[in-house]
Amino acid sequence: MSYSLPKTNGLFHLSCPTGKYRVGCLDIFSKTREGKLPLLFRLYYPSAGEHNAVDRWPAWLPHSRYSEAYVSAKWPVPPCRNTFIDRLKQNISVGTVSLLSWLLRWVSGNPRICATEANRPLNERFPVVLFSHGLIACRTTYSTLCTDIASQGYYVAALEHGDSSACVRMMLDSPDGQVTWLEREELPQGAPEGELRARQLDYREKEIVQCLDSLRDIDKGDVDQHFIKLSLDGVETEESNLGWFKGLIATDKAVICGHSMGGATTVRCLANHGHQFTAGIAFDSWMFPVREDKNLPNLEKLMFVNYERFQGEKNLTTMKKYETELSHEEFSSNVITIKKARHYACTDILVAFQGTRLGRLLFGAQDPEFNSYDGLITNSELFHAWVLKAFTGDEQPFFEAINKRKEFLFHGITLK
Repeated sequence: MSYSLPKTNGLFHLSCPTGKYRVGCLDIFSKTREGKLPLLFRLYYPSAGEHNAVDRWPAWLPHSRYSEAYVSAKWPVPPCRNTFIDRLKQNISVGTVSLLSWLLRWVSGNPRICATEANRPLNERFPVVLFSHGLIACRTTYSTLCTDIASQGYYVAALEHGDSSACVRMMLDSPDGQVTWLEREELPQGAPEGELRARQLDYREKEIVQCLDSLRDIDKGDVDQHFIKLSLDGVETEESNLGWFKGLIATDKAVICGHSMGGATTVRCLANHGHQFTAGIAFDSWMFPVREDKNLPNLEKLMFVNYERFQGEKNLTTMKKYETELSHEEFSSNVITIKKARHYACTDILVAFQGTRLGRLLFGAQDPEFNSYDGLITNSELFHAWVLKAFTGDEQPFFEAINKRKEFLFHGITLK
């Protein structure tokens, strides 16, 4: 059966999470400090109370700048020079981006995210997950996956990286400050990619470590260097307070995960800071940024979830050195591949668009036996089962998760 977005009270929204906990969310910024990177992450968490009204669910695109940035990544605006023709080309491109940005919001319905903004957290201590996005993504690109993971009993800190790899990055240095925007750094045509990606990966690594340190501070009740910005205007909420989270974020049970370049970020952080992370999950990793890395992580902590349509020989050759054996007759590798899956399989892009005519034109028809939502939730199931294996040493839940979806999966890396 094909998947399309559900609708509640006249509003389209991403699918509600499958776990037993309701989910809340907040955007958290760090204040400007000497020697520290400016942080922005959306924190998803198991939420207390019954309040789950749609008017408290934030929009998937939190600002029109995000839809413009998604579109301009596909149709970049040419630089403006002094000639009339160049200025005309730029004006046409800017107008096209604005139109396509509006079309993106209209076709998707800019769905709500099924998490109640500024709801109090449940008064229990849960492990924490740091999520690293891919190129041209942002903190909300993986909202279905992140809310589903949180509903299983995790804090999920979805970063919006400040390395100029995000589609666009919201910047705010104080609660009363003015929002500015950090644009994506484009690779000049014909320029080698290695230097830019190496610089970005180094930044991401520092950012991940600092984010974990910030979560430790918040868990201790030391919140002076961080603040909340609500994405919803004109909605009555309780006075949101980072003090809510004191004693509730189990940073001693931290997990690192990410998609595409975020997968490379996961590999790097697990290799260089493995003592701080219990497990790592890399979704359809783009391995180019770590192709020359010599330091290997504890491979028993690391799982790759690949998508068949993206992975090629060169990428898999780099990944091969991170492969290790598991004690399972059918699935004996820490590299699991979802058959026929596209590179966007863990993002909200397919579930938001593939149910529309334009989405089917861009991404093709859904597999009626394993639609875009099935693929997305499979990622969440594999994540949760792998983390349970890392926390408890019990492999049975992981192999049960594999067996549940085994007709749509295969394991291992086979090079030609």
